[in-house]
Amino acid sequence: MAAKFSETVVNTVRELERERFRAMVEGDGEQLDALLSNAVSYIHTNGKRESKAQFLAAITNGKRRYRQIEAETQDVLLASDTLCIVTGKALVELEANSGAILFHIAYTAVQVLEEDGWRLAAWQATRCATE
Repeated sequence: MAAKFSETVVNTVRELERERFRAMVEGDGEQLDALLSNAVSYIHTNGKRESKAQFLAAITNGKRRYRQIEAETQDVLLASDTLCIVTGKALVELEANSGAILFHIAYTAVQVLEEDGWRLAAWQATRCATE
């Protein structure tokens, strides 16, 4: 892979990750629909697995409300011309019935190049241990 191609793809994927976090906070189902593969597997920090339809429904109907998602670290590995593995840590704030919940996560995201662009194909996150 050429260095310029690699740099361009990594920057594109970083921007898509930022856009996805922003869309989750804003509850923007249309933007999330465009950023997620139809076959996405989304695994939350509690182990719950959701399909694209389930994830979008929870965001757009207000069942899951993110106040903020701030990437703290992020590494992007261009595994092939059509596959990127993103690992990182983020600060997440969720709106819950009892108030806001703030926690740190470690995550792995898999971005794949589909016919119409890069899409999130898999996400798995876990809460970070508190020291």
